[in-house]
Amino acid sequence: MGCGSSVPVEAVDQQDQQQKHHQQNPQGQTAPKPGVGNADKGPEESTKAKTTRARRLSYISNDANGAAVNAPPGAAAPATSGPGGRSGNTRARRLSYVTNDPNATPASLKFSGDADGNEEGELEGADEPTVQGQLAPEEQERRTLRVNVACMSRAGREPGFKKTNQDNCFAFEKYITEDQSLFGAMDGHGPHGHLVSGYVKQHLPIILVNHLTLEKDVKKALTQGFCEVDRSLANSRIDCEFSGSTAVVSYLKGKTLTTAWVGDSRGVLGREGKRGWEAIDLTTDHKPTAPEEKARILKANGRVERLVDEMGQPMGPYRVWLQYAWIPGLAMSRALGDVLAHQVGVTSEPDHTVMELTPQDKFIVLASDGVWEFISSKEAVEIVAQYDSAEEACRQLVDEAYQRWLTEEEGVVDDITAVVVRFIHPS
Repeated sequence: MGCGSSVPVEAVDQQDQQQKHHQQNPQGQTAPKPGVGNADKGPEESTKAKTTRARRLSYISNDANGAAVNAPPGAAAPATSGPGGRSGNTRARRLSYVTNDPNATPASLKFSGDADGNEEGELEGADEPTVQGQLAPEEQERRTLRVNVACMSRAGREPGFKKTNQDNCFAFEKYITEDQSLFGAMDGHGPHGHLVSGYVKQHLPIILVNHLTLEKDVKKALTQGFCEVDRSLANSRIDCEFSGSTAVVSYLKGKTLTTAWVGDSRGVLGREGKRGWEAIDLTTDHKPTAPEEKARILKANGRVERLVDEMGQPMGPYRVWLQYAWIPGLAMSRALGDVLAHQVGVTSEPDHTVMELTPQDKFIVLASDGVWEFISSKEAVEIVAQYDSAEEACRQLVDEAYQRWLTEEEGVVDDITAVVVRFIHPS
């Protein structure tokens, strides 16, 4: 039960390559390492300066003069080219990207592929957040509200096993026009969850450009975008039968913040009041035990039960099952992908909230359940509020979540991803 009939789409080459790699490594090995971006090849490549080694969540490219410059991972090379040559290949980890380029929009992005591999090897510092730039001064003046963003993702931990990070995130300070922004966090699950969340990260921002441009109703446009990327996933070369992803996306236009989500990745707004900081939840987790969610699943001939151990005792959270089989066992009632679960009432249609931001609204946090498992919305807001820098706030939030997992779960840690967006209100 998705959002409509499937529409065939052409699969992305890098997803095909990733899936092949995954199939050839069935023992839980990590996903393929990132490669060089697929910028147009030309004879000038032989004369480019060597790309600077970058942190996983950072982006370095060579400009026309051979100097290293900050730009968004996955962004297209600048359109201009002169006597000095053109920009070099992107070199970035495909986990997430942030763009502050005034001339960059999702429609202009070229995502890095895996075909050429990464001769520098997998980059160190997976938990380094992206260093932010600034919009051009003239654009800052035109914006009614400016933002400063940081993203950070840290792979989980299982003793004796190298875990693949299935989380992903994206952030566009400028999106479509200078007064719009888009932010998102995804948490993949299942054997190919990392591929699903990566697919959503790459395609959803681009898909939403058309819907948000043509559709005046923002909530409807976001729903259409979620449903389209879900149909695209079902027709891609990624095996989504038992794999899927959550998604929480916040779209800012002027001072209006619209959030759409499926699953249990969460968004929270930090508001500064006379009595201290207040946490305003932008989302509610999509659990199969919620009355409306359970009713939809039961109507589709699904079951909502806890798993039973060998002694007949219930264990773990309530999950979605087929009527006569203990599969797929999804612990949420809405998700992208999860083809089998969609047959028994799981849907990819998001819920929405709309907020008109005031000067008291200082920031939002979008994060996977790796953050929220042991940190409440109130605690997250209090942690972020201690730091003026979005980068430092994001780092501290992720580090605190990681330490709590180590303490509570005796060394087992879930993947942890957070996007911190600070609002800079006009004075």
